[in-house]
Amino acid sequence: MRNWGFSLLLTYALWAMMHGMFFYVLDQDGIFWVGDVYWAGTGFALFGLAQSIENQKPGRFIPIYFVGGVVRMILGLGAVILPLILRDAPDFRSAALQFVAAYIFVLIAESIVAINWIKNK
Repeated sequence: MRNWGFSLLLTYALWAMMHGMFFYVLDQDGIFWVGDVYWAGTGFALFGLAQSIENQKPGRFIPIYFVGGVVRMILGLGAVILPLILRDAPDFRSAALQFVAAYIFVLIAESIVAINWIKNK
């Protein structure tokens, strides 16, 4: 695993810890981990793909990462939010807000990791 992999791993571990603490303090029954697992899995895959293509053809990281991020967002809506809507989950709004919060946190953190990786390359 490269330097970016460890940074992403720490980012996702921090998010999981903050997510758990947030729901422990609020005394919630369930934690919406599906979104967290989705963002972590697709984040490693997207960053690794963009980095490997950048190594083969310099200058391709930013377009691949941007387009992949948009596809990732759309697939996330289809894979996580749409099933919640279709099954009429009682806590749909809470789960949707958690998913969006995870997306915003992960987007900012991954952008910081990507910018640092490009600068240090």
